[in-house]
Amino acid sequence: MKTISKIRLVLAGVLLGSATMLASSTEPVEIKTTYHCHHKAAYYAIRAELTDGKITIEQAQRKWKKALKELNKKEEAK
Repeated sequence: MKTISKIRLVLAGVLLGSATMLASSTEPVEIKTTYHCHHKAAYYAIRAELTDGKITIEQAQRKWKKALKELNKKEEAK
């Protein structure tokens, strides 16, 4: 029983050591969710206007291209 306990302790130590090494070696990941959220918000706003019949499909396409251009400008400015 004593050897099983020692083996478990050694395995736990190895696991803890490897997890620590992996955690310290990775670089932080930059999450860019704001662009994605603004992208979806613009899409759904235009889609709502289109389904309500306030704009035509051609107007929706122009608005979408304009919205993408503005979002890309804002993203590049950051």
